[in-house]
Amino acid sequence: MNAITAGDYPAHFLREDGRRTATANERVLMDLLSRQGPSSRADLARLTGLAPHSITRLVEPLIVRGLLREALPVAAGRGKPAAKLALEGSAAFAVGLSVMTDAVSLVLLDLAGQVHGARSERLADIEIQPACRQIRGMIDAAIADAGRDGTRLVGIGIGVTGYFIGDGARLNPPRLLDPWALVPLDTILSEALGEKVWIDNDGNVAAIGEAMLGLGRVSRDFAYLYFSAGFGGGIIAQGRPLRGRHGNAGEFASILPADWPQPNLEALRLTFGEHGTSFPDLHAMLTDFDAGHPAVDTWLDRCMPSLNLIASAIFATIDPGAIVLGGRLPTSLASRIVQRISFTNPARRGFHRPSARIIPSMIDGDATAIGAATLPLRAAFFDSNAGHVFMED
Repeated sequence: MNAITAGDYPAHFLREDGRRTATANERVLMDLLSRQGPSSRADLARLTGLAPHSITRLVEPLIVRGLLREALPVAAGRGKPAAKLALEGSAAFAVGLSVMTDAVSLVLLDLAGQVHGARSERLADIEIQPACRQIRGMIDAAIADAGRDGTRLVGIGIGVTGYFIGDGARLNPPRLLDPWALVPLDTILSEALGEKVWIDNDGNVAAIGEAMLGLGRVSRDFAYLYFSAGFGGGIIAQGRPLRGRHGNAGEFASILPADWPQPNLEALRLTFGEHGTSFPDLHAMLTDFDAGHPAVDTWLDRCMPSLNLIASAIFATIDPGAIVLGGRLPTSLASRIVQRISFTNPARRGFHRPSARIIPSMIDGDATAIGAATLPLRAAFFDSNAGHVFMED
């Protein structure tokens, strides 16, 4: 592992826009607190290998700047009770957006990882400027309803369905989002929304959301299957997103031969129509979803060979600890898939390769919007760029 020193740092480390953020060493501590939860100075010293006085040198400015809070000591057995340090949620927040073919979801995520102001609306107009006006209204209403201080907004993260074409923030989304295709979304959306924005594929940011607030709290390596109008996903390796050369790692749909069924929710919506139950869009289908409907059985029968192939390919190439079923997939349907999915894993000398667990997402809410909201917060407070650890001066 690389090492950095617990050396001097400025009392206020400012971004160009004047908002507070954290130095590289401070980010490591804040990331630990994000993953471990409230911890004592002794806990942080043990986890980082730093002496207690070095921890204090790092912690005190963070407390003064309002990024950390220190609770009253709690007695735990013999000896002097230890005070717990925790991230101060009110210090900063970010907006996370999930832009889908039929709807847009939004959350506010504070510095401590708490979700506020979640809301979802049908996308009234897919043209970018009208959509941005709708989104801006959603943001303003969410901030007001949550009672947040707008000056503490770090930025806006946006997950958009589609894959990158290798040119900045230009995505190639499905036909239903044609106005969003092949244009510099980072520049367009930043100007339209009046804030700095971070753009990524919806599967990638959903995986990041799972890493920050779901399975990632207990597992550092997993693959994430993203079910929506399309099908994709993301990969988390050693707690960090594995995005690939062009940002398209996790495009699991491409594993399937062209004539194999795609296991997406749009195909499920059409299958409901075959069984005499029509929905105008996914939003309507998912509002009162019935996992026991005969259409679900038909969809599963068609899609399980595809899901088995994808899971087996992930299992063989990535060897993750788990494969998470998420996106817009209802938990009741995820549970049915868990029961039926299987790996290609022949025995040798009576042994099979250790396989990944298949589990539903542990995120309560829109994982894409939550993951998107983590992007600005990671950039400002948590991402130390190389997963550095400390060493003494």
